[in-house]
Amino acid sequence: MTELKIATFNCQWMISIFNGDWNQWDGTIRPSFDGKRLGVIRLEAIPDVPALCERIAGTIQDIQADIIGVQEGPPLRAQMAFFVQQFLNDDYAVYSSNARSQTIHALVRRDIEDRVTSQDPYAADTRRRWNDIPFQPWGTVLREERRLQDYYRRPLMLTYTAPSGAHLDLWVLHTKSKISSLSAADWEEREAAAVLDAVLSRQKLSAEIYRLREQAELLLSDPEATDNLVIMGDFNDGPLAEDLEREFLIHNIIDELVGSMLSPGIVLQHAMTPAQILASHTTEFHNPLRGGALTQELIDHIVLAPAVANGDAGIAYIADSCIVEDLAFDAHFDEDGHDQRGLRPSDHRPLSARLDV
Repeated sequence: MTELKIATFNCQWMISIFNGDWNQWDGTIRPSFDGKRLGVIRLEAIPDVPALCERIAGTIQDIQADIIGVQEGPPLRAQMAFFVQQFLNDDYAVYSSNARSQTIHALVRRDIEDRVTSQDPYAADTRRRWNDIPFQPWGTVLREERRLQDYYRRPLMLTYTAPSGAHLDLWVLHTKSKISSLSAADWEEREAAAVLDAVLSRQKLSAEIYRLREQAELLLSDPEATDNLVIMGDFNDGPLAEDLEREFLIHNIIDELVGSMLSPGIVLQHAMTPAQILASHTTEFHNPLRGGALTQELIDHIVLAPAVANGDAGIAYIADSCIVEDLAFDAHFDEDGHDQRGLRPSDHRPLSARLDV
């Protein structure tokens, strides 16, 4: 069998590399970026943009993956392709989801490009799949108070055909963030509006994962379809219920995605071992629920369908191969750059896994 290495890497607001531009992009990468406000988000200034590009590209090259899912990529496929051409020797074909300020892309090595196809993110059935997800905001009961959640970033759905003819459905994901107006002081004082805003944010995230689980069940329950499914990306949630989820009994989305013990044939499995999960992190942040303390968390994941985990359908996960790519990341990270965008490849570390195909 042939080995296929896959990876996921949130590259942190790559739109900054393109001067914060989308519709007005001039076709270049400029020497520096002065910073820019996008709604409530303030993009940091970057004194040396090409140097940051080298950090990101160097990390990607050191991972040595065949397929890399990129989250927070630049808005346009043309921008991602330009980055690949300028800093990655044009070694990858680019596949993209719907264009957003943070777009999901996949980089596929040229030598397997003809083995990969992508679903059209703008097709009518794709829109229906990822839009109009109903949920009832916490504390409401009336039907007219029900909300509909759309995926801002539609999952990028790839299909890889192995030399054996076996098919792998590979979904690259970047769910809604938990970001809300909640501060440490609000949480301590139980400021109702801020806490409910944080609850609502988590419900929207849970709604997205609920729909993703539905789509996985449709695929895995279809006797005519492949059951070789891998989902990877930035899930914006860790493996354990955090403080607010525990107090308000909101779904931990990883548990929600995995499935029920009552349907054992379609229970998904994390690619990491339990010991790896407990010992690993892909990001760190100041946690408002814990007084702003610096918190490390594993929120980037690779999740396997049973057939992949067990090797029952021509594509098999290589046991214990899922790792956080710390060596690749640290080689391009300046220790002085914890709080400076230009001195770190990203605020997320990449995660990878290997498959026998």
